[in-house]
Amino acid sequence: MEINLVKKKNYILIQILASCLLAFIIYYLSFYPSLWSNFWGSLNIPGNVVPFSDYKAHLLFLQCRELGIDINNQECTLIPNGNAQINTHPRIWTHLFGFLNFKDLLFYNISIISLLTLYFYSLIKIFSNFENKLSKIAFVFFLFSTTNFLLIERLATDLIIFLLVYFTLNFKSKIIQSILIFTGFILKYYPIFLASLLIEKKKFLAIFIMSVVAFVYLFYLKEIQLVNKNIVEMALPVAYGSRTMLKALYHLSLEYEFFINDKNLNFFRYITVFIFFVYSILLLIVGYKKYILPEVKYKHKLDKHFLAGASIYVGTYIIGANVDYRLVFLIFTIPYIVNLEKKLIKYLLLISYFVSLNSFHFLYFLNVDYVSIIFFIKASFVFICKFIILSLLTFLIGVEMKKINFLNFRK
Repeated sequence: MEINLVKKKNYILIQILASCLLAFIIYYLSFYPSLWSNFWGSLNIPGNVVPFSDYKAHLLFLQCRELGIDINNQECTLIPNGNAQINTHPRIWTHLFGFLNFKDLLFYNISIISLLTLYFYSLIKIFSNFENKLSKIAFVFFLFSTTNFLLIERLATDLIIFLLVYFTLNFKSKIIQSILIFTGFILKYYPIFLASLLIEKKKFLAIFIMSVVAFVYLFYLKEIQLVNKNIVEMALPVAYGSRTMLKALYHLSLEYEFFINDKNLNFFRYITVFIFFVYSILLLIVGYKKYILPEVKYKHKLDKHFLAGASIYVGTYIIGANVDYRLVFLIFTIPYIVNLEKKLIKYLLLISYFVSLNSFHFLYFLNVDYVSIIFFIKASFVFICKFIILSLLTFLIGVEMKKINFLNFRK
């Protein structure tokens, strides 16, 4: 008994040390701009002039705010060219950086090392919990994907949200989960889709959603509007979402004089989001109504990890335009996908995952005009893979909801 306990402690210590080592290696590279750029460039990630540029942007926005610049409506001149110079995040980020005194270089650097260490540690823990070979192989592919490399290179806020999701999944208390989900929502809108973790308690879920709606209406509506207004809509295969697809169609429309233009773009934006919302609801209902669950003697249990990853992907796809590092949440769905009995769905998803997680390879191996037919074909292939993921994950969320008869309101 004591020997097993010692082994477990030693194993945890090795995991912590490995996480710290990886974090310090990445941190060390950031001190050498040319080495930093060449290292990430060799992995098909465009190395930014500023290491951890997304994370540092919050510090620069804080400095601009202190200079009297309205960072949500005016350009922050301290942000290097090539990065968004208007803030696309809720202003709580600049308040947090000010409160935590990240203007002090020591505290700022400690925060970077700490976040990277926690991220690598969570990945190691997730990997160690995978029970079969295919799950572990899929995980390794994720580790070496351009999605993971970009997330680390930018130190995007999605890495922090990923940690928040990981901790949320490790608590059983609905109250603690709801607090963490609400915290994530304040930091970045899309953790609200984690409310799917509360679906077993319908009344609790209803109260939680009504509380969030009331909070937004009374205190946070302006922040949501600013984030929506400033969101960057990329029309490249290194992004996903309904608004990303619309932006791609918009550029094609301008090039070939189709029907979408500057005057009606906003109208089509609302129409596109609505169409994808209805499409997803219909697929969810199909999954709920048509899929036949295998007969078992025990009560069906929800796969919370799958629900977390799938809900974030589906929700952000419907309403947003998302850079591909947000695909990191798909890692939570891997064991569920690998264990699917329907082989067609399983392998179609795994192939689509592989293509989508490595979209930067498609972008930087092209070396052609963005309006060329070659780019169009290859970009369309990536977009189709991401659309397949949306469709199948939505269907499977419906299957999960069926396990608890979620739509049976008489219970």
